Amino acid sequence: MVWSPMRSWLLLLTLAACSGNDVGPRELHYDLGTCGTVDILDEDPGIHVPTGSDIQWSTNPPASGAHYPIWAAYDRSYVSLERGFWVHNAEHGALVLAYRCDVACPDVIAGLEGVVRALPVDSKCQGGVKTRALVVADPLLPADMQVFAIAWGSLYTATCVDPDAIQAFSHDFYGSGPEDTCAEGASLGGTPIL
Repeated sequence: MVWSPMRSWLLLLTLAACSGNDVGPRELHYDLGTCGTVDILDEDPGIHVPTGSDIQWSTNPPASGAHYPIWAAYDRSYVSLERGFWVHNAEHGALVLAYRCDVACPDVIAGLEGVVRALPVDSKCQGGVKTRALVVADPLLPADMQVFAIAWGSLYTATCVDPDAIQAFSHDFYGSGPEDTCAEGASLGGTPIL
């Protein structure tokens, strides 16, 4: 297991529970908002594999694990971006907002892009990057859900765009990757959100 700030936080909560405080360990699965749930997952090792490699992840969508050695540029919306790139973004503490639309869904895309615009400025980011966030279309996502928020080791799945729930997820898990850094990623297409 990779040690991360979230794991430190969970350990502190567990220790507080053992010391007699009323604070207990965080649930590993819970409802959030009007249409979604959060799962805190076991983390797979974040190893680099050659770009274009076929990667098998333990969850769909992946929230940790093997990934390509480069990551995608932030504050962008992608209609096509291989998972190996955005899993690396998550390793850096990014919030990846993914969606699956089997028919056109401009309202879903606009809602997710609106969430990115509303995120606070990340003080670790430089060079025109506002936040470690991106929106990605992903046809490999489970068909029974439409919206996904991914942070390293954590996953929000929903049947609708609930900006308040996604903001709450971001508040809890943004910046929780084992490499908490905000260097700009590679230009892999996409359109600027901001």
